[in-house]
Amino acid sequence: MARIGVVTTSYPRESGDPAGQFVAGCAQWLAEQGHAVEVVAAGPGAERVDGLPVRRIDGGQLFYRGGAPDALAGSRYAWAEAARFQLALCREICSLGWDGVVSHWLVPSGLAAAALRCPHVAIAHSSDIALLRRSRLGRAYVRWLSRRADLVYSARHLVLPRAPGRVVPMGISPVPGDRNRGRAQFRLERTTVLFLGRLVPVKALDLLIEALPPALDLVVAGAGPLAASWRRAAAGSRVRFLGEVRGQEKWDLLAAADLFCLPSRRLPDGRSEGMPTVLFEAMAAGLPIVATDASGAAEVLSHGRSALIVPSTVLALRQALSRLAFDPRLAERLAQAARAASGDHAWPSVGPRLLPRWSTDSGKSRLHDRRQKYRTALFPRSH
Repeated sequence: MARIGVVTTSYPRESGDPAGQFVAGCAQWLAEQGHAVEVVAAGPGAERVDGLPVRRIDGGQLFYRGGAPDALAGSRYAWAEAARFQLALCREICSLGWDGVVSHWLVPSGLAAAALRCPHVAIAHSSDIALLRRSRLGRAYVRWLSRRADLVYSARHLVLPRAPGRVVPMGISPVPGDRNRGRAQFRLERTTVLFLGRLVPVKALDLLIEALPPALDLVVAGAGPLAASWRRAAAGSRVRFLGEVRGQEKWDLLAAADLFCLPSRRLPDGRSEGMPTVLFEAMAAGLPIVATDASGAAEVLSHGRSALIVPSTVLALRQALSRLAFDPRLAERLAQAARAASGDHAWPSVGPRLLPRWSTDSGKSRLHDRRQKYRTALFPRSH
């Protein structure tokens, strides 16, 4: 049994919390392979979540609200807070003696984990790449990390030139939902579009609200800093805000909806979504999907065959939603194709692709030896 560290900023603060669910899924999958998994994550939050120990480091106001990129853009003091968190993260993990480490987000987690003398899988998601690619120093760091660690990009469009790495989207742990129970609980009567996600600028819920065709209702499940302003924008319309929906209720809601929409946008600073796992959850639930081309959906779904993928405009979204609302045979065909592909995105399939050397018996037994060889190669002793 090897000791594996998972270093991250976002991690569920308690069981069922949607924050960092894909990181928790990765950690749980590692534990199921027989590894002793320890998580180091930003606080606040519980010190044990779903059976795994979590060491918490005070993240101030950087995480769990709108996310670190928005915090850094909104306050010059946030950069000092980020530097403090980076140092605290390095101090925390350097004495833990892991046999291997998985870091989520290249900064700050990947930078801290790079100092460890053990095999390192560094996973880039989206906001980290958007921040790093804007400066020469940031791009040089990613190239350096690609030589020092096993670099994994969660979406193809995130790959930086001269910083090679594998592309493996994160996984999900699907749960069967009950359509009748969901429609009764959430009072869904007409044909309903579902938006599920954080209420932050990159999610572009405002586009969907404006684009909503008269024939459809919209339910919004999620929380975030733009909740109040988007509620005001939707006042008097056929839009209902449910707040954060978790666990079995989330899967019942997915089963109860008729359409799913992922209306992402590219922000002025170049930031866009990586590969949102909510897309895979909608696929697993058998929903016909409308997504914008800023979401990464085109990397796993095909326009006209398994989804409708359109530009991030009000007109394009309205036309796509109307098309599915009035063409049930097309909606059913897209839903079936998406559902058939969803098994590739469950953790039993994703885990071995993400961590191929850590998922076999021989790989587990060699982790200690690999750690020692890694230490000797990178930090040779002088005699």
